[in-house]
Amino acid sequence: MALQFHESPFHATHDAETASKMALKMDLSIFITDCIKKMGLKQHEAAARLNVTQSRVSELANGKIEKFTLDAMMDMLDKLGFRTSLALPSNDAGSPPQIVITPAPGS
Repeated sequence: MALQFHESPFHATHDAETASKMALKMDLSIFITDCIKKMGLKQHEAAARLNVTQSRVSELANGKIEKFTLDAMMDMLDKLGFRTSLALPSNDAGSPPQIVITPAPGS
């Protein structure tokens, strides 16, 4: 039996579309959690800033990504002082679309 290599652990157990979304949500949850830590916020402080409950921040920190939509994560990034954009290459460029996260002006 030959070894199989996958883009992410999710690609081993899910179809490609679902796996790609799950991998993106995992990357975003790690980024958001790291930002909260770097800002020195406790979970209840982060919850107040993000306008969610402390248990939602805990779920995010514990990788329970299935409980979050990409929209909800983008909203969290906004509230933490970041802006997200989608970089779509031209059809002939052959490179994949990318989500770009940058600090918001004045942050």
